[in-house]
Amino acid sequence: MKAARLGSEEVTYPDRISQLPDDLLLRILSLVPVRTAMSTSLLSKRWKPVWKMMPMLVYDETCPYIGSLGFDLFCGVSLPLHEALKTLNLKLGKYSDSIDTLLFPNIGSNLLDMTINLNYYYGYYTPIKFPNNLNVFKTLFVLKLQGKIVLDVVDSPVCFPSLKILHLTCVDFQCEESFTRLLSSCPVLEDLFLQRLCSGGRFLFNMSVPSLQRLSITSEPAYYGSDEPRLEISTPCLKYLKIFDRCGYYNFLEDMPKLVEADVSVDMSKNENLLRVLSSVEHLVICLYPSMVLDLTDSLIFNRLLHLELDVCNSFRSNLLLRLLKYFPNLQSLKLGRTYPKDTEDQLYCLVSEQGSVPKCLSIHLESIQWTGYGGTLDEREAAAYILKNAHRLKTATIRLHTTCMENGQIMMKDLTSMSKALASCYLVGVRNLNGFSSGLAQAKVDLSKLLANNVEMETYEGNVITLEATYRRLPPICS
Repeated sequence: MKAARLGSEEVTYPDRISQLPDDLLLRILSLVPVRTAMSTSLLSKRWKPVWKMMPMLVYDETCPYIGSLGFDLFCGVSLPLHEALKTLNLKLGKYSDSIDTLLFPNIGSNLLDMTINLNYYYGYYTPIKFPNNLNVFKTLFVLKLQGKIVLDVVDSPVCFPSLKILHLTCVDFQCEESFTRLLSSCPVLEDLFLQRLCSGGRFLFNMSVPSLQRLSITSEPAYYGSDEPRLEISTPCLKYLKIFDRCGYYNFLEDMPKLVEADVSVDMSKNENLLRVLSSVEHLVICLYPSMVLDLTDSLIFNRLLHLELDVCNSFRSNLLLRLLKYFPNLQSLKLGRTYPKDTEDQLYCLVSEQGSVPKCLSIHLESIQWTGYGGTLDEREAAAYILKNAHRLKTATIRLHTTCMENGQIMMKDLTSMSKALASCYLVGVRNLNGFSSGLAQAKVDLSKLLANNVEMETYEGNVITLEATYRRLPPICS
């Protein structure tokens, strides 16, 4: 390769880049815009077919290198030329009505993963109807749609025979039937993520997916109000469930015996049969409300539940928590957190009867407890003392204090460390959350392999050392 002339002598520079293997060249091309990657075909015969073998392409309408064709025509002309395309990411910056006519028909039949993101704030929603009998839909394994898209699935729906992962983020539907038709066209769907944009009115959506194993539903607040959608769900093979939506009504039409993990934040007054379908889980994250405890009966026992995370909303009530624990006889790990939502569901704690016998999980199975937002109120102290006293298998108790005063934090730590524990094998890890003081974190640990100290030193991340007096009570081992 001739590159320059020095006096009367030609200087030749070797073309080392062209000698690189295809995998490395494809990696280089993946770092530049699509049009730039296409232009490399003009460099030499070696480069001519390389860009066509790129397994992943990102078409970005905001990129300034599209050329004079316009974005839609550029996609329509360039996409059929790719021979090994597996993943396609399409980013639109404005309304388009040609996705069905220019994009889908020109994609090869080898595509496995497709993402369409319409990121613009003003203008109409871009329609997608999914034309029938297109090869691209037969091989898709992952489909992700996000932004200002309105789906209008016709009466004779398209079929996605290989689709297993479907993500719909802030996507609208032309009608309620479009949602049902889309799901019915995915016979092997296993993972569904639905982030809906709240809008005025009431809607009824039917979700019947026998093959579904993971379901995640969240709501995105809207500036112009909220809605009350109703979803009727039939997913008998579901293994993972996540719902974060306090506006919607969720009616589960059948049990889900394979469900292992669930994370739900809903208005329990609108979802009366939710606890029944959650009774088979092993790991549960849920908000604690009085009405939830009142809905539980002795016939509804969570025998498989091992790990429980409770988000304690509104006022904490010790009898509410302790009453709840009797329905989880095999619980091994308990996490308590505090949030303060804008809505207040109910204040029926006075109707919850006092705790009678010690829950089975405390006396036999519970090994760890983590409490975030402990404020040292009377109810919180009663619950902490009851658990530390009766949890005979407890190994670790981690408590994060909620206080803005260092002195109050010290008082609470002394109070917690002085509480009797059922076994000397349990140790208390105290983490103080001091808002406005230093870094706000301090931690104390007790090493049971050494002699228990009467003074516990707590060192903050700032290097400040706080010494607290601690007392421990050893009890004889439990006889089985």
